[in-house]
Amino acid sequence: MIQVGSKVRSFDFARNGRGRQLEGERACYIEGVVEGFKDLEGCERYVIRVDRKVWAGEEVENPYRGNVYPPVNGTPKLFGGACDGVELV
Repeated sequence: MIQVGSKVRSFDFARNGRGRQLEGERACYIEGVVEGFKDLEGCERYVIRVDRKVWAGEEVENPYRGNVYPPVNGTPKLFGGACDGVELV
């Protein structure tokens, strides 16, 4: 279960798009620590402090060091299904 203090990986693209690749040109994600939860744009979101970013399979040397706010896993998507883009590391 993802909770405050959890080390997580948040993928930029859905499974049916670019996927959840960890290597190669389709690897696009951030890693960080969950600092809390926040209601934003009509849904509950994780507050993740970014520690690492990988874009197109390459580690970004100076990643954005702020927070990102992906929807909490299980949040319904607009066109069906549920969000599940964040996983424990």
